[in-house]
Amino acid sequence: MGAISTLFVILGMDFATKKWVQAKLPMNCKKEVVKNGLYFWHIKNKGIAYNKCSGKRKEILLFTGGLLAWYSRLFFRSLQGKESRKYAIPLALVLGGGYGNFLERARKGWVTDFLFIPVKGRNAPIFNLADVAVWIGATCLTRVSFGEK
Repeated sequence: MGAISTLFVILGMDFATKKWVQAKLPMNCKKEVVKNGLYFWHIKNKGIAYNKCSGKRKEILLFTGGLLAWYSRLFFRSLQGKESRKYAIPLALVLGGGYGNFLERARKGWVTDFLFIPVKGRNAPIFNLADVAVWIGATCLTRVSFGEK
């Protein structure tokens, strides 16, 4: 699968899973999927990680919009061969997830989070597929930047 396809698959999966959760799982409801390992827990995240900066929608949109513009520029330069093509797929993951959350936040004022993996003794976040894509893409970008395969 190419970089542009990857971006749209991530975006589509993000929209579809959020829509499914909104239709099937009541707000603030927590359902165990894997015993003591994975839960679906439907929340509205009005901030960013751990609901930080809640109530600062405009600032979050300006900041994340700027980041998305910068990463989009790098992505298209990579596709045109002006930057190394090895960055295209990781950037597609970051952009697919980033745009998924950005568009939902711009439209609704919050992001639907629903994945929870408990960690003993820690305040674990509730997240979504867009967050997973961004994390994987950023990790791959870091590895590629430092020459790892």
